Amino acid sequence: MTLLEQVSKLGVAERDEMIKIVINEQPQQIANQSDLQQIIHQFELPEMGCVFAINNTVIPRSEWGSTLLSEGDSISLFQAIAGG
Repeated sequence: MTLLEQVSKLGVAERDEMIKIVINEQPQQIANQSDLQQIIHQFELPEMGCVFAINNTVIPRSEWGSTLLSEGDSISLFQAIAGG
């Protein structure tokens, strides 16, 4: 097996591993290398009028697809509330 094949195989194995995260205080298992946008769709979380924070850091909507989750991350979902 060539070095390129070995690296490729390792990358596939890494993506297939599961990691543990927390979503709104509920433990979940997700695929390693998942980004926030994938998690929003996987768990059917609302997007409209929502803010997501990972480990108490708000993630701008423009970064949802590029923000990878790591073992132990905690995602909090906040919904905008109208009123005065």
